[in-house]
Amino acid sequence: MANWENFTAGRVAAFACPEGRADCFYWDGKVPSLGVKVYASGRKSFIFQTKVSGRTIRITIGDVRVWPIGKAQAEATKLKTLTDQGLDPRELNKTKKAESASKRAHEKAKTLLVQDAWGVYLAYQKDKMSRPHIERGKKWGERHLQDHERLSQKGGELKIRGKGLTKQGVLYPILSMKMGDISATVLVHWQQQEAKERANKARQGFEMFRTFWRWCAQNPEYKLIIDADAIDARALRDEVPSRKSRRNDSLERGHLALWFQAVCSLESRNFKRGEVERQSGGARNQNNQIAKTYLQALLLTGARREEMAPLRWEDVSFERNSLWIKDKVEGDNKEAGEGRRIPLTPYLKTLLMALPKRNKYVFSSLGSNCGYITEPSSTHNRALDKAIAISADFPRVTVHGLRRSFISLSEWVEIPVGVIAQIVGHKPSGTAERHYKHRPLELLEAWHSKYESWILKEAGVEFKNDLVALNEIGSINSVAID
Repeated sequence: MANWENFTAGRVAAFACPEGRADCFYWDGKVPSLGVKVYASGRKSFIFQTKVSGRTIRITIGDVRVWPIGKAQAEATKLKTLTDQGLDPRELNKTKKAESASKRAHEKAKTLLVQDAWGVYLAYQKDKMSRPHIERGKKWGERHLQDHERLSQKGGELKIRGKGLTKQGVLYPILSMKMGDISATVLVHWQQQEAKERANKARQGFEMFRTFWRWCAQNPEYKLIIDADAIDARALRDEVPSRKSRRNDSLERGHLALWFQAVCSLESRNFKRGEVERQSGGARNQNNQIAKTYLQALLLTGARREEMAPLRWEDVSFERNSLWIKDKVEGDNKEAGEGRRIPLTPYLKTLLMALPKRNKYVFSSLGSNCGYITEPSSTHNRALDKAIAISADFPRVTVHGLRRSFISLSEWVEIPVGVIAQIVGHKPSGTAERHYKHRPLELLEAWHSKYESWILKEAGVEFKNDLVALNEIGSINSVAID
């Protein structure tokens, strides 16, 4: 039964909720749409209740301790005036808030730079990286973060490795602009300029910026500021350089002999790009030996370059003929059972045993801040220059192409796909591979050794599985390269 009373301070103070109920209502006799809602806890609020277009609406005005009765009655009267016109005060309030937010956003867009939001974006990703319960694939890896930082750098600073100054990142021109100024036209011009000299980086930068812009479009702080559709314009997609074809980025059977000739005959030069040749001849020879072994290890194991480079001596077991390497997918915490263990085949074992132990890393570098080799491309390119000088149609394979070569060439010896996936660190495909098949190291070694033997035979490499023959490793049966 409705409780109607002319509201006074004393009566409102005396309102109480009946025992056994969660709340109850009292209604003002002067302004019928005004009420007081009383809770079992004793809290009381002024409310406004009426019908709009046949639907009952209720709006909380405020706490009775804050709102005087006269002010609450005036507010209820004002709301009643709107509802009598068929207007819903709640919708009007939402519209007003939206307009206010839009106005603030436009004001903010006049001053907020893209790099300000970019910094928040990177901090957000770093925070996800630090949370162990988020599985890999749903958060960035360290290398991916470094790529974002490198492509967004201002440039003009001394290089950490090598000589000279760093180059401006492909993303920097966009990051230095205001958020509200980013449009499809601006992005088209940016891609046109960057693609002239560094097409691949222009594409990478666009892909990073696109992901970032979509993140901004879902962030309440930025979504009203930006033109979210700018990255989806057809004119922009047409300007983004295509990915380079990977069809020829691998060695074929007929390339093996010339590739081994070129790599094994490299002259003694520093492995680290831009390093001043200040070391003794013996140190330079060691650098060269490490460089040649590293490149062969990539072809013979199919490991990623960033997985093989930081290989430590403690991760090599000459007794068990195995290597433990960190894995891009499975992680790099050896104690936690992450990473992957692969066979150490006879030829590669002999190569590693011949390397100098200059620090804790197998592929050490005395000129590198991290202690191991960091830039193998220059050495590999010198070898490719030698090969191409002999055979003009020899492919200019990238360092990562050696991994592709391992996977492609394995078909010649009919190695099971699951074995290859386990060695190179690919996720297993199919239910049986994921949940039922587990291949011990001995089984992997049988197939892996078969592959290595075939590679050496096709390359014409004379290999004697004997430590006395270390100096003969890499000798070639065909014509030597000048």
